[in-house]
Amino acid sequence: MKFLRFIVVCLFLSLTLGYGQTIFPGLSGQRLLDSLVARYKPNTTLGYTGARNYMFTVLDNHNDSVTCVYTGFRIYLNHNSSNAIQEALARGINTEHTWPQSLGATGLAKSNLHHLFPTRTDVNSARGSLPFAEIPDAQTDKWYRLDYVLTYIPVQFIDEYSELKINQQFEPREDHKGNVARAMFYFYTMYKDQANSADPTFFPLQKYVLRSWNSMDPVDAAEIARTNMIASQQEGKPNPFVLDTSLIRRAYFALTTVHYPRPVSQTPDAFKLYPNFPNPFNNETDVRFYLPRPGSVQLAVYSVSGQALLRESLSHLPQGFNRFHLREQQWATGFYFIAITFDRQVAVQKILFLR
Repeated sequence: MKFLRFIVVCLFLSLTLGYGQTIFPGLSGQRLLDSLVARYKPNTTLGYTGARNYMFTVLDNHNDSVTCVYTGFRIYLNHNSSNAIQEALARGINTEHTWPQSLGATGLAKSNLHHLFPTRTDVNSARGSLPFAEIPDAQTDKWYRLDYVLTYIPVQFIDEYSELKINQQFEPREDHKGNVARAMFYFYTMYKDQANSADPTFFPLQKYVLRSWNSMDPVDAAEIARTNMIASQQEGKPNPFVLDTSLIRRAYFALTTVHYPRPVSQTPDAFKLYPNFPNPFNNETDVRFYLPRPGSVQLAVYSVSGQALLRESLSHLPQGFNRFHLREQQWATGFYFIAITFDRQVAVQKILFLR
């Protein structure tokens, strides 16, 4: 009966929620983000206990089995269980918060099923609150698959492993990367203020990798069914980034052309990071930014995989335009990201280094 109800609800919601159509056509950037929040952010959830029970007995319970999204490890769990959370935990599965609790997944966000997944207990602990990234195989410390862990590069089934760079980064297995990306963009869109309050750098430094995962691992029928089932329990509000995968580009990457600013005729009234010049660069480049008041900034350069390559603390800076002279750091040719944090605000720019 539960399975039949699952199919009926999915068919109904797939029709009524318009999967495959462009959501808010013509909108981009902040106007699109505001519209997404107004339409898709739920005001109620099942509560944390209710959400996990629903996840373990209905949402992610298939033929009385629950599977870890990071490893493929599977446990038996009766869909009629009255103690599903503890039974799952006893068998080695608990709840992964794709957006970590310690970095803003609190209150209603904590129990929002659009970013909760069943996960092997030790892998969940290993990931903790680490950012997602593409980890070079040679730098991976641990590889997780099914019920085991390796400390060397696997010789087969490599795409079925999740990877850990201890205390630095976590990379999901290939078939879950798109799901992670769409869950992360959803969370940051709906709960941006509390996410930034916890750590304003956490999302900006991952969003380029997450964008690539959204394209690399497209939405499938199971993900559509899952978001629609969640919607049936959360005010009819699915994850719009699953229904329309163009949203990530339109909401977060709408501006594709940047120009180095000429001498400004008007003084900005807010913190701003300008494109570096020259860009691309070979030996050195200038990073310019504006501070609305005196203060200190943290400057960092990251690889496309999210690895921090350079960190600088710049103190006692005056109000107005400031400049940091960035010299070559023996990097390989490619794209990198400059991030500057000021007063809990973070600005990120892409740079291109040519050796």
